[in-house]
Amino acid sequence: MPKQNRVRHIFTALLLALAFIVMMNIGTSINVGVDWHYRHIKMPLYIKWTQFLARHYEYARLVGEITAGCRSDEDKALAILAWTRANLKDVPQGMSICDDHILYIIIRGYGIPEQFQDVFTTLCVYSKVPAFYGKAYDKNHRTRYTLSFVKLDRKWRVFDAYYGKYFRNAKGEIASIDDIVNDFSIINNSDQGVAMVGGVPYKEYYSNLKAITVPQTLRAETQMPLQRILYEAKKVMKIEKLSDDAK
Repeated sequence: MPKQNRVRHIFTALLLALAFIVMMNIGTSINVGVDWHYRHIKMPLYIKWTQFLARHYEYARLVGEITAGCRSDEDKALAILAWTRANLKDVPQGMSICDDHILYIIIRGYGIPEQFQDVFTTLCVYSKVPAFYGKAYDKNHRTRYTLSFVKLDRKWRVFDAYYGKYFRNAKGEIASIDDIVNDFSIINNSDQGVAMVGGVPYKEYYSNLKAITVPQTLRAETQMPLQRILYEAKKVMKIEKLSDDAK
């Protein structure tokens, strides 16, 4: 290679390296909530991405341990459900309610009911089993409670990671949203083991499952590097489209 070309390539590589360093030092922030009060924590982009990647690999490592030996998606979901119940507790009296990354909930070992569902569905997705959590209302829409939904055999099955519950249909399968909507006796005739939640009978939170909407992007997928990049790109494209439509 001629000397002039080598110099040009080295110069280009240095410019790219400099551009990368500048980009990775762009200021960014994360939101952290303590007892429902939120604050921004500022940091350079490379720190945010380093932490992001560390969390991603820890989820993958952990779920590999939990589901070792599982032969089916149902086995994985049940193993993760049992692990969540065994390793997460209610927020201890006098301790703050923290709203931050899912990994930190796991490390702390405690959380509110919605965080149990968040941990459970995230680990399911990392085990390559689609899952999400959503808010279910009682029949009078007086209050709501978070439940988990896991896709097994092309159906969204209903789980409660906080109480460690799921129900069986007449065929002995884990009950899906459609199963419960079409036959509420699945809930009525089961031993629920929970009487009241939020001032209403626990079983009522299963009476409006038809209103549950499956998200286009599973929340847990945004914890994965490639999916996160695609997700952020879609958001930018959507913003640009809205801007074009407004012209």
